Amino acid sequence: MTTTRSRKISITAQSDPAPLTNTEWKQLCDVMNGYIYSQTLVTACDLDLFTYLSAHPGATQEELAQSLGLSPHCTRILMLASCAVGMVRRDSAGGYRNSDIAEKVLVSDSPYSMLPFIQFNHRVQERCSHQLTKALKENRNAGLDEFPGGGATLYERLAEYPDLENLFHDAMGAYTRLSPKIVHLAEFSAVRHLLDVGGGDGSNAMALCERFPDLKVTILEKPTVARIARERVAKAGMESRIACVEADMFLDAWPAGCDAILFSHLVEIFSPERIRVLYKQAFETLPRAGQLFVWTIMANDSETGALQAAKSSIYFLCAASGEGMAYPARQHEESLRWAGFSAVKSYPAAEVDHGALVAVK
Repeated sequence: MTTTRSRKISITAQSDPAPLTNTEWKQLCDVMNGYIYSQTLVTACDLDLFTYLSAHPGATQEELAQSLGLSPHCTRILMLASCAVGMVRRDSAGGYRNSDIAEKVLVSDSPYSMLPFIQFNHRVQERCSHQLTKALKENRNAGLDEFPGGGATLYERLAEYPDLENLFHDAMGAYTRLSPKIVHLAEFSAVRHLLDVGGGDGSNAMALCERFPDLKVTILEKPTVARIARERVAKAGMESRIACVEADMFLDAWPAGCDAILFSHLVEIFSPERIRVLYKQAFETLPRAGQLFVWTIMANDSETGALQAAKSSIYFLCAASGEGMAYPARQHEESLRWAGFSAVKSYPAAEVDHGALVAVK
C-alpha cells in the first residue's frame, strides 16, 4: 500500500506594481520616440531649413512654406518638430531662428558643418541598426545585408557604392573636425614624421600639419580611400608634407622611418585580439622612444554609458565590422602594455565619450 503525503502549498499574493508615474511615462516615451530626433534632423537638413534660417532669421511660417515649397500644414508640422528637438526657436512675434548649435553645425557653408555625418547616420548607420536583433543573435554584422556585395566589412562593401563611400569619408572628416582634442596633445610637438594608419581622407593629417609646421605625415590606407585623401591633400596644397601609401594594415608591411604612429577612430572597429595585433605591429614598427597616439570612442569604466559609446558599438556590430565596440580605457592600457609599450598615458575626454592614449616604446 502506497501512502501519499500531502503537502500544504502556501501561495503569497503579490500586489500589483505601483501605477506608472508621469516621470516614468516620459522616460519611456523619450526612449521609444528617440527616432523622432534623428528623423526630424535629417528631414530639416534635406530641406535646407537651417541654411535658410541662417540667412533669414525671424522668418514666418508663411515665408518658410514659400521658400521650402511646402503646404502651410506641412510647414507647421516641420516647425513644431524642429522646435521640439531644440534645433529651432520661435520668438514672441512668431518668427523662427536657428538654435546656437544649429547655426554652428547645420548650416551648409559652416566650417563645422555636420551635414555629411547626419546623412551618413541616416542612410547607413540607422538603416543597418534595424538589424540589431539579428546581429546580436547571429553575432555578425547583419546590417550589412542592407548593402549587397562582396567583402565582410562595411569598408570593403562601400567600394561598390562610390557615392556612399565618398559620403562616408566626408562624414568622418566632419566628425573628426568636431572632436579635435587629439591634435592638441603636447607630445605631438616632438614628432617629426607621423604614420597615420587608417588615416581616412586626411583630415587629421592636415590638421596636425597646420598646427605643427615641421611635421610630415604618411597616411596608410586602402587604395580607394588613399585616392580620396590624395585629392584633398592636393587641394589643400600639402603634397610636400603629406604622402599616401596604399596598403592593407593587417596584411602588408608598414612604412619605416616614422618616429610616431597615430590610430584615430580606428581601433574601436576591431575585436580585442585584432587590436592587439595592431598595437604589436605599431610597437615593432616604431624606433626606440617612438610614440603611439590613440584617439578612440570609449565606454566608461563600468560599461554603463554613455549613449554615444553605445550607439557606436551598435554600429560596429551591425555594419562596420561585426566585432568592435567602444572599449573602456583600462582595456586599451592593458593591451598596449601587452604589446611591449613601457609607458602609457591616458587623457580622458568623457565629455565627448572619447579618450586619448599616448604609449612610448
